[in-house]
Amino acid sequence: MNSCNRTHGKTRNRSLLGSILFILVIACLSWWVLVSYFQERFIFPRFLVNADVATAAPDDVEVLLVGENVDVEVFLLPGLGSSESKPAPMIVILHGNAELVDDRVDMARRFASLGYAVLLPEYRGYGRSGGSPGQDVIREDVLEAIDRASARSDIDGDRVGYYGISIGTAIAADVALRRRPTCMVFVVPPASISGFAWSFGAPPFLIRHPFRTDEALPKLTVPLLICSNAQDEVVPPEQARMLHALAGNSVFLEFEGRHNFLFDESEEERRRSAIEDFCSEHLIAR
Repeated sequence: MNSCNRTHGKTRNRSLLGSILFILVIACLSWWVLVSYFQERFIFPRFLVNADVATAAPDDVEVLLVGENVDVEVFLLPGLGSSESKPAPMIVILHGNAELVDDRVDMARRFASLGYAVLLPEYRGYGRSGGSPGQDVIREDVLEAIDRASARSDIDGDRVGYYGISIGTAIAADVALRRRPTCMVFVVPPASISGFAWSFGAPPFLIRHPFRTDEALPKLTVPLLICSNAQDEVVPPEQARMLHALAGNSVFLEFEGRHNFLFDESEEERRRSAIEDFCSEHLIAR
């Protein structure tokens, strides 16, 4: 009798364990489906910035429209003192995923005052631009913008630098594999976007926009300045150090601050000076 009870108890336990495992598998797969479906809202959170968009671009910028079957804005500022006889080097600024090109106009104006032409490509679905964002379409839009700007007589298409912020660094690396720049500046760069997948409880293969900067940099030998923030709560500074180790020709600098800001003006000035000196060395002094 006792033997029968023990056998029955073991069978019941196995059945309960099987039911729990089945529920866990279904819950896991359901979560993966949700992550896959909503991943664009995490990677490209344009809803955070599209609620308050200016109706038009600033008066002092030229607007180019790029994109296939959709209008994507690109801001262009001429370099101070540039002309057909004295074409300016160009800096391409690629903003973060919770910003608009409008948010980087002051930065662009400063570079323009230093003699650089500045290109500010918007991402599809952001601001006044149509379409939906994605790694492939953003890359193609940026490539088109660079080609069009580089063809101008007042811009020196052989002296082009890429300046990326956060996800903009991943876009810069992706673009650089197709249009090799003279130099690049990365500010708070993630090693890859797909690398964040496990933090959301999902495998990396689900990510449709992986942005594998860690795979791109070993193929690039252009001078690279990497600026990391020591207290970054979004992109751990270890990721920037990893990219520095992978890059063949990079300088690594660390600053006191979080992902979106530095702690004081002295750190802002130190980073600004380092970036401007680096760009001058590789784009103006050559």
